[in-house]
Amino acid sequence: MHKITISLAILVLLIPLVSSSFADTVQITIMRGAADPHVSRTFSPPSTNAIVGETVEWGNADQVTHSVTSGTPGNPDGRFDSGPITIGQSFSYTLTTADIGVINFYDKTYPWMTGTLNVQTSQTGYKKINNVGADAGDGKTTFNVQYASPKDIVSSAINPKDRSVTFTLVGNVTSSSNLVLDLPTGLVNAPFLGVWLDNVQTKNFTIESLSGINVVTIPITPLTEQVSIVGSSVVPEFGPIAGLVLVVSIIATIMVARFRLGHKLV
Repeated sequence: MHKITISLAILVLLIPLVSSSFADTVQITIMRGAADPHVSRTFSPPSTNAIVGETVEWGNADQVTHSVTSGTPGNPDGRFDSGPITIGQSFSYTLTTADIGVINFYDKTYPWMTGTLNVQTSQTGYKKINNVGADAGDGKTTFNVQYASPKDIVSSAINPKDRSVTFTLVGNVTSSSNLVLDLPTGLVNAPFLGVWLDNVQTKNFTIESLSGINVVTIPITPLTEQVSIVGSSVVPEFGPIAGLVLVVSIIATIMVARFRLGHKLV
C-alpha cells in the first residue's frame, strides 16, 4: 500500500515538472474558471507574438477538460485541433512558414474562449542566440533570444543566485549604438533590478512589455563587451530531472518518518 501511495504521489508531483521543461516554446495558459462565460480572462495571454519554428503550448490550468482549435467559433481553419486537453495536461503545435500571419483559436466546447497568435518569420534586422539557459539547472529549459545590435552576442551565462543573465558581445564598431534584447519572461522576468555594462551599473535603458516578452533597449559603446540583466526571477535553477530527484527524496523522507513513528506507537 505504501508503494502505491509513493508511486501516485510521484506521478502527481511530476506533472508540473514535466510541463515546465520547454525549449523555444510560447506558453499559453487556459485559466482557472475559463469555462464560466462571465469571466474576463480565459486564455493567458489572450494574444501573443510567435516566430516560425517555435512551439506553442496550451496548458490546462482549469478544473474541467478543454480544447483548442484554430479558426473562429464554428469556422475551424484546419491548422490544428487539440482534441480533449484534460486537467493539468497540455497541447503543442509547432509553427511553420504556412502559419505566418494571424492565427485565431478557440475552444469548441466553450466558444467564448478565443485568442490569437501573431506569427512572424523573424524581426527585420534581428539576430538570434540559441539555447540561452542551457547552463542553468539540468540544461533542459532553454530559449532562443532575438536581439538587434551592430555587435554579435557570442555567449550567454545564467547566474540563478543573482537572478541574472549575462551576454558577451564581440564586433568592431566605431560609434555608440543600442542593444535591443527580446527577453522571454520565462528566461528573466521583470521588474528588472538593474542592468550592468562590463560590471558597471547603468540606469540608461528602457523596457517595453509585450505578451511573454520584455523588450530591453540598452545604449552601448564600441568598448562594451558584456551586458548583464538582473531580474525578479531567472530560468529555474532546478530543471525537471533535478526537481524529480528532489521530489522523490522528500517523499522518501516522509514515508520513513511515518514508518518510524508507526513503530514507536506499536
